Amino acid sequence: MAAKQSKKSKKVKVAKSSGTKKTLKNKSAGSGRIIPLLIVLVVTLVVFIPSLANDFVNWDDDVNIIENVNLEVFNWESVKNIFHPIKGHVIGNYNPLTIFTFAVEKHLVGLDATLYHVNNLILHLICTFLVYRLMLLLRLSPMAAMLVALLFGIHPMRVESVAWITERKDVLFGAFYLGALCLYARYVAEGLKNKKLVWIALGLFVLSLLSKIQAVALPLTMLAVDYYFKRPLNFKLIIEKIPFFLLSLLFGLLGIYTLSLQGSLADDVTQYSFFDRLLIGAYSWIVYLIKAVIPYKMVALYPYPKYLTWQFYVAPFIALGTVGAAFWAYKKEMTGIVFGFLVFFFNVVFMLQILGAGQGFLADRFTYIPYLGLFFLAGYYYDKLNKKDVKKANILKYTLFGALAIYAFLSFQQIGTWKNGETLWTHAINNLEATTLPYSNRGFYFRNKKQFQKALADYNSAIGLNTNKGDLFNSRGKTYFDMNNVAPAIEDYRRAITLDNTKAEYHVNLGAALGAQGNIPAALQSLNAGIAADPDFANAYLNRSLAYSQQNQFQKALQDINKYLELKPNNSEMWYEKGLISRITGRNPESIQAFTRAIQLDPGRGIFYYQRGRTYAGSNQPDAAKRDLLQAQQMGVTIEDDMKRYLQ
Repeated sequence: MAAKQSKKSKKVKVAKSSGTKKTLKNKSAGSGRIIPLLIVLVVTLVVFIPSLANDFVNWDDDVNIIENVNLEVFNWESVKNIFHPIKGHVIGNYNPLTIFTFAVEKHLVGLDATLYHVNNLILHLICTFLVYRLMLLLRLSPMAAMLVALLFGIHPMRVESVAWITERKDVLFGAFYLGALCLYARYVAEGLKNKKLVWIALGLFVLSLLSKIQAVALPLTMLAVDYYFKRPLNFKLIIEKIPFFLLSLLFGLLGIYTLSLQGSLADDVTQYSFFDRLLIGAYSWIVYLIKAVIPYKMVALYPYPKYLTWQFYVAPFIALGTVGAAFWAYKKEMTGIVFGFLVFFFNVVFMLQILGAGQGFLADRFTYIPYLGLFFLAGYYYDKLNKKDVKKANILKYTLFGALAIYAFLSFQQIGTWKNGETLWTHAINNLEATTLPYSNRGFYFRNKKQFQKALADYNSAIGLNTNKGDLFNSRGKTYFDMNNVAPAIEDYRRAITLDNTKAEYHVNLGAALGAQGNIPAALQSLNAGIAADPDFANAYLNRSLAYSQQNQFQKALQDINKYLELKPNNSEMWYEKGLISRITGRNPESIQAFTRAIQLDPGRGIFYYQRGRTYAGSNQPDAAKRDLLQAQQMGVTIEDDMKRYLQ
């Protein structure tokens, strides 16, 4: 019996020992995954934290956020407009979820850029985490996953997507896109058992599409995941993804439609044939491949060349060579190379500007998701080497760490170029061949900062490069006008009209300048021409209402104010003007309604309460007049003598 008991006791002891080892192993595995992830997130945060000090830049931040009529107020009507395909697109881009996030931020903090940058960085950190998670799902080691995630997180070509507020599109669509891809990779890796993962991925895909049209590549990337996990390549793989492909088609067509509404398709590339555009696409492909390793000359805009140089004609042969190499790798069953190539190809092919949308044929931001495929190759082959030759694997690892240190430094520097409009366009001027847009945009920045001499110098430089662009003369004219130097402003506006008399803004600006000279008949003639050129140009009605008011034609002024408010119903200043003119024309109830609307839109303006109080006084409503006048007085408005009796 004693021997049996001793034997039993020994077994129990072994069982306890085995359980302890298993627990320690699980803890070690957990920490082995968490620590690399923490390193990735901390390093990415440190590299990009300077972006939080950046401001808005005059490169689409103005039209997306500052001047976006759908962001003037935050209510149900404005939200519906944001998601409306016609009312919601901004310069041809339909990305309503991104614009909605701007609407929330603007409602909370106005135009304090810090929160916008904080959210961009948070979203980029989420994307970087999801890349790490995806690499583990693709069965890379934690070290390999860390290398890939670090490359994704701090590569200098990320800077444009993170440090530029407008490119919230990239980090927002990327978060949903990568989340959907992680779910799909998990679904395939676990043996296609949990269909719920696919449906959740579909929901994330919709959110990604609503953030940026570039998400249309997801179903193709899912096919690449199928290949990676060695699912049989057949038509069934496409059939099972029909909801994804249908959504891609729907949003793709919608994107083409909204771009056509804006006139963005083939903008600045009409000189090129379709064959030329194929050459441009092949050249872009090669440049993106090179920049993945050597991120050189990163600027906000890469304008189309005036003519195609020899590099564009050589590019297709190199591009076909890369495709041929990928096909060879496929034949040799080099799954990792083929998978990385497919992820890059599927996600960049729609961004090669073969259709010619936009002002540039390259953009650093276009690589945000495509580079995932190229970065994957580094981690994948680290793991392969580590199984065969640890020494060579370590050489690759430390080479990548050295590259990452260089990338961190370059990213840190590049973030500074996005600090404001001056730094952004100065960087472009210093790194591009002489072209008008950087000078024009830097001039716009200086004009807004009331640094008029600097603005004039930049506009003069731009005009020196191209004397046939009406916009340049119009912008210089506005600078002169802001300097109260009306005569040269009029001359520039007239030159702009000579170059292009279809632009309503040129006629309206000329009308405003003529009005400032006191030449009201000539001003009205120009304003009428502006309205004829574009009946929906709101500022034409604003300026014409002022001209009519100066001629005491208050009825006509009121009609123009009403027209303006139809086009821009959330402008508190114009509701205020309507209140004044309505009172002058004896429409006190309408005047009170107009002032009330102005107060609703901007309750911090004491003058609005004061003028409504005056209207109440003129309408025999002394109690209401007293309330408004007291409120105005508390807000610092001086009460005129004839109104003081209502305060008693």
